[in-house]
Amino acid sequence: MTVRAVVLPGTPLLVPGAAGAATVLEEEREAALAALGRLVDGVPDDGSVPVVVVAPGTPRPAGPVRGPARASLAAAGVADAWVDPTWAAATRHDDRPVAGVAASVGLLALAGAGWAGPVEVLEVGGQDAAAARAAGAALARRGARVVVMDDPRLAAPAGVLDGLGLPGDDADARAASPVRAGATSAVRWYDDGPAPSAGSGVSR
Repeated sequence: MTVRAVVLPGTPLLVPGAAGAATVLEEEREAALAALGRLVDGVPDDGSVPVVVVAPGTPRPAGPVRGPARASLAAAGVADAWVDPTWAAATRHDDRPVAGVAASVGLLALAGAGWAGPVEVLEVGGQDAAAARAAGAALARRGARVVVMDDPRLAAPAGVLDGLGLPGDDADARAASPVRAGATSAVRWYDDGPAPSAGSGVSR
């Protein structure tokens, strides 16, 4: 089964090292890496199948990031040197614009899952559901594999999923982690298999 989209909680705490020596969100991190591994499984690293991180953007003088970007959690008070070395591979593209915090979490997580191919970043207005829906539809037409950074307070993540032809709730998602303190949402993914039955468990 092909995984089309993975939804991750858009919190820097998902990144190992972001909380210093504290151990947080281990279960969510493990689930995220497993889901992302499925997302990029079999994807060539030549860019012929787009891998895209879609995240709510924040107003910045340079505008939203669209295209290749460098990950940085500096805006959240996390230095690159604190990030786990494997994940930190996404911070080493100095010639690229810096992604926002939520998009950076997605870039770092893809690197942590072992993906070394190209990644596009698409930042959309957090409350602009129409723009997010249009972005999701455009990505669906391109056959993209999509990482959606979630924040239940914002309309954009659900709009992207709607544009991709996926439900914004958990009805047809494979839930990979619970929602716990420190996480904004659960890790989940959408594939082309039949929808899980009500109450059925999902293996990682």
